[in-house]
Amino acid sequence: MKKSIMRATLPSPPGQTLFKQLDLLKKSGFDGIQLGVQAAGELTLRTPDTAVTALAKACRDAGLEPHAIYGGISFFREDEADRERGLDEARHVLEIAALLGARKVLIHPGQLTAAIPYDDCWKYALDGLRALKGKAEATHLRLGLENVWNKFLMSPLEFQRLIGDVDSPAVGIWFDIGNVVVFGYPEQWIRILGGKPIVGIHVKDFKRGPSDHFGDYDGFVPLFHGSVNWPAVMRELVAAGFDDYLVTEVSLGSQPLPDALGELSRQLDVLVGYAKK
Repeated sequence: MKKSIMRATLPSPPGQTLFKQLDLLKKSGFDGIQLGVQAAGELTLRTPDTAVTALAKACRDAGLEPHAIYGGISFFREDEADRERGLDEARHVLEIAALLGARKVLIHPGQLTAAIPYDDCWKYALDGLRALKGKAEATHLRLGLENVWNKFLMSPLEFQRLIGDVDSPAVGIWFDIGNVVVFGYPEQWIRILGGKPIVGIHVKDFKRGPSDHFGDYDGFVPLFHGSVNWPAVMRELVAAGFDDYLVTEVSLGSQPLPDALGELSRQLDVLVGYAKK
């Protein structure tokens, strides 16, 4: 397994562009980076193709693989015309991923609300993934629908059903380990899902409260300070055949950036060590 970091967790102070952080990431021990299609910054829906390829080259010149991206895709839109615009944007995100040489795209489908009920969200997610799967297959991309706190897809069995209904090897789940802990056990999800549906992994920790009861919790915490059973999680990932990037989505806190990245890299080394036992 290899070590990666989510772009959104890196600071973006004035004058401190991502380009200036790439060498530090590699020096800290990271192998790759998950870039983000954001409203502003080095990568947006409006970024020219030449700038996209320049970003990919900068990453690779620093020794980092831009292996995956997130952002720019949302399926849960109440208005039909808005959903069509969203699909056009999503197709463009896939084009950006292909230009970067990324292999995987994380999809946050949107937020279930009183105005967009559960059954509509199911239909919109299914329609969206079906609309994108042909382009993903043609460009050798895999799409991972993330388990996020959006009141939608609350069990691995639901994910299995949705992915099965899409019926494409290009479509699966981007599994966020920490997001499950508030209502489940990530090692169980991994075992039930199996290896093929897992497109990517987000690594973060979450702590249930002092009694460790569900509904009583402290929230997201640094790695190894929460309720995740990391040895069990890594055993299940190995058993499932997952051997790709562990992407951290962890707050870097108030430490100087080199110290924070170094500590995070060493924590990932511990997880990789669990995978080798």
